[in-house]
Amino acid sequence: MPRIQINLELCDGCGTCVYVCPASVLEPHGRKVKVANPEACLGIRAKNICAECMEKEESCLGCLACVKTCPTAAIEIFEA
Repeated sequence: MPRIQINLELCDGCGTCVYVCPASVLEPHGRKVKVANPEACLGIRAKNICAECMEKEESCLGCLACVKTCPTAAIEIFEA
């Protein structure tokens, strides 16, 4: 299952990844983006934001759409 890691130091909260994600795994959170599905989450930085998330049935498909469109290269996807 693919896991998403968001580097919050690089994320500028533009939301581009939110709109291209076909599984609705990402969502805006203040001036950053968070993983809406904690099961798709990886990494301490991402989990700190996701602790409050509501679980969704959808999970990361590993399509890399968010990675390819992120203007600050703040997102990585790993196979877990």
